[in-house]
Amino acid sequence: MYKEIWTIGRILQWTEQYFQNKEVDTPRLDGEVLLSHVLGKERIYLYTHYDQPLEQEELDAFRPLVIERAKGHSVASLTGQKDFMGLTFTVNDKVLIPRPDTETLVEYILSQYGGNEEISILDVCTGPGTILLSLLHYLKGANGVGLDISADALDVAATNQTKFNLGERSDFYQSDMFDYLSSGKYTFDVIVSNPPYIRLSDKNMLSEDVLNEPHIALFGGHDGLHFYRILATQCHTYLKVGGRIAFEVGYDQGDAVSQLLEETQQYKDITILPDLAGIGRVVTAVYKGA
Repeated sequence: MYKEIWTIGRILQWTEQYFQNKEVDTPRLDGEVLLSHVLGKERIYLYTHYDQPLEQEELDAFRPLVIERAKGHSVASLTGQKDFMGLTFTVNDKVLIPRPDTETLVEYILSQYGGNEEISILDVCTGPGTILLSLLHYLKGANGVGLDISADALDVAATNQTKFNLGERSDFYQSDMFDYLSSGKYTFDVIVSNPPYIRLSDKNMLSEDVLNEPHIALFGGHDGLHFYRILATQCHTYLKVGGRIAFEVGYDQGDAVSQLLEETQQYKDITILPDLAGIGRVVTAVYKGA
């Protein structure tokens, strides 16, 4: 009996067409990333071995990933990893997948402190530890704490903490915003956060990729500002005088979040930083002190 042969090139062409029919945004790239993952190879390998036949077990591993991607599950959640700030983070369907836009926040903090400067960092809504662990990786003198309400997210953060050998300089705690710190014994030089900020009314506008991520990490109340109100009114309690805050915000939330900070009268140098697309993506400020 004739056995159909699927080469790397042929399966990629088929997958690209299949994803196009399912209206996947990046059909070719997604197919390449998924196949590279199955083969345990870099993407360049696919092009240098275009005519290589695939083994049956490789096809059996690849096809379910293609089906799940077509259903709207992100490539990162299917492969279990996502690159961010030059690091490869472990991720899954229980955490918010790191976005390039968030690098704007990390790069701002890195620009403000020397690599060996001894500073303490608090990351509120830490998720898989993306922001905190990236900062600690590049700021060798820093230490930090990550807070998140999701035990599932903290499990992933702990995996990344171990992966990057940052266990001695970081701690993660389950906490509803600042609740874990309510004893008041903690103060930090820097507080960062990428909180849930999507408006509930915008839910129907989101892609399936996004909607398949945990909703607890996505939605910030009816106007998207619920968690910024908490951050604005409580951050200064845990900041040293002269300490900095930096929050990622939605594409049209910079002015509103800046106003929340202004109203507290606790901050100076309130600034909205653009991402690479020129969209106001990060709000920063400095704590004035009492």
